[in-house]
Amino acid sequence: MKTTERTLTKGFLGILIALLPVFASCNGKEGSDSHGRVAFIVNSQSTVADFTRSQVSDYTTLPSGDDFTLTITDNKEKTIYEGLVKDFPADMEFAIGNYTATASYGSVTEEGFDRPCFRGSQSFAITGTGTKEVTINVSLANAIVRIEYSDIFRKYYTDYSFTLKTGNGSTIPYPKTETRAVFVDAYTLTVEGTLTNQAGKESTFSKTYSTPLAEATCHTIRFDASNIGSTTITITLDNTTEEVDLGEIELNR
Repeated sequence: MKTTERTLTKGFLGILIALLPVFASCNGKEGSDSHGRVAFIVNSQSTVADFTRSQVSDYTTLPSGDDFTLTITDNKEKTIYEGLVKDFPADMEFAIGNYTATASYGSVTEEGFDRPCFRGSQSFAITGTGTKEVTINVSLANAIVRIEYSDIFRKYYTDYSFTLKTGNGSTIPYPKTETRAVFVDAYTLTVEGTLTNQAGKESTFSKTYSTPLAEATCHTIRFDASNIGSTTITITLDNTTEEVDLGEIELNR
């Protein structure tokens, strides 16, 4: 299946965070009481590799500019400001010099539904009076996992439920009725399932993927039953399909 590229929704682009005057000391003709302005733009320039022709906004509400944490460090890596963008103090003073601004939202270690993590950073310099506009390009820092089923799978298995376990120790239940996607930082991912067929027979399986999932990518796990009455199912992760014998306790990729 060919990977397509999808940008994050336009509503998340170009979020201008206009900061009130930031006073900067200077040694020019303006004198020590001169000041300038700084404006930050949090901008998503990244794309999401997507095997399902969907956008990340289909699976979660995208954050606004005010939701981001802004961290500013000087050229000695000393943090001089850290807090929500909306709480940035209007009277904060900056000396002339070089700085790095980082915008972040969420954490890759907090895995689950509606847990996207975005981050990015940009260096800038204060040189004197005037307005300094800084654009911080942020990108999705974790991966998206969604589960789907073929029609024949739904027909043959009258009941089913899954559990996703990640290398970070997260355990995420994924029942039959769940349609949302999961945001993970999974360098390993285990899918456990319990299936009940039309005859009422219950089977379980465990499938471990040791290949790290790519960040800023929507990975799809698709379940299919190739033959009615068969003891095997097929699991497709993105464009790789494997057959799973339900009689086996554990299969490792």
